[in-house]
Amino acid sequence: MRKRLTLAFIVLTVLALFTAGFIRTFILRDLIREQEAAHVRQESSLIAEIVADRQSGGGSIDKNFLKGLVGPDSRLVFKADGQRPVVVKGADYRGVDGAGDPLSTTVETYGATVTVSQSGSVSRQILMRNIGSMLLVYFLIAMLAGAIGYLLARRLSKPFRELASAAAALGRGRFDLELPNSRIPEARAIAQALGTSAGQLEDRLRREREFAEHASHVLRSPLTGLRLELEDLTMRGDVPEEAQQAAERGMATIDEMDTVAGELVEMSRSGILVAGSELPLVELATQLAQRWADRLASRNRTLTASAEGDLSLSYTPGPVEHVFDLVMAEVFRRGTGPVHIVYRGQEGGHLRIKIAALGRTSDLTGSEPETRLQQARAVVEALGGRINGHDPAHGLELLLPRR
Repeated sequence: MRKRLTLAFIVLTVLALFTAGFIRTFILRDLIREQEAAHVRQESSLIAEIVADRQSGGGSIDKNFLKGLVGPDSRLVFKADGQRPVVVKGADYRGVDGAGDPLSTTVETYGATVTVSQSGSVSRQILMRNIGSMLLVYFLIAMLAGAIGYLLARRLSKPFRELASAAAALGRGRFDLELPNSRIPEARAIAQALGTSAGQLEDRLRREREFAEHASHVLRSPLTGLRLELEDLTMRGDVPEEAQQAAERGMATIDEMDTVAGELVEMSRSGILVAGSELPLVELATQLAQRWADRLASRNRTLTASAEGDLSLSYTPGPVEHVFDLVMAEVFRRGTGPVHIVYRGQEGGHLRIKIAALGRTSDLTGSEPETRLQQARAVVEALGGRINGHDPAHGLELLLPRR
């Protein structure tokens, strides 16, 4: 987008310049022709006076005399009554008699006429010299327009690049979007739509988790109470044997129902949040570790990571990235030594992340109203997981559900 905006700005600027230059060329051509016509009139008047002085003095008007009066790019015609015209041309005159577009002026003197003509190439040469300077100016202006266009395109495309990153994060299942605060109406509308979508997805996840917990309680609690009643019935001695056998069969059926209810609740919890966005555990662990290894390297700290357990598991990266970034921000801020991370895929799809960081800065008292670790706890609890530990120096453990 930035390249296209820059190119469009340059093209529009060049087109505007060339359009203005084209109009300016016609205006300049007319001005030059007017100036040259005035120059020819002055020259012809001066030559006519010289010729008149020579005639009044009884001198002859021939080619040798006229050659000293004609300019290098002019033609001089002297025509007396009843005589053949005398024609003298300058060395640089390119016009042809009776052809071309010369500038000419005729002046009468003592029964004769003096006609001075100038080659049309003179005005064209003057115009070409001006066009060359104009093209140079246009080139410099085009270069300046390119630089300004690049800066403007970068400024205009910045909110849309940030929106693209936010949309990609939302596609990974991440809800803490960094949306630009732009004055462009289209960018504001897109940012509002993305923020609304993120809030709706997060609310949907929360409601589904609450539904799973409520369904587990509503389905399994009555079944457990009924099973206890039946179990008590089988242990009573005053109950017929057939009734006890029926109670045992009922207990077996309740156990099956309890198992099915548990599987349904687990299925609702372990599904993929955003279909098609999940990443294998190894790839997800590599991306997270590499990103924070680069940041820790800026403080001369090292990071080592390993993936263990069921490596075939895949997870929606957004929620994991969100929680992991909050915890690692606290580790980055409070830790002073190397960091070691272990990613483990648990049975049932749960993800366990152990983070150990040596050292702790002494100038932090933990008196801030809300640390990144506290934010991470709130997010993890909303996802149905938990964080064990309070200090990066003593190790932290993240337990995240499959979804």
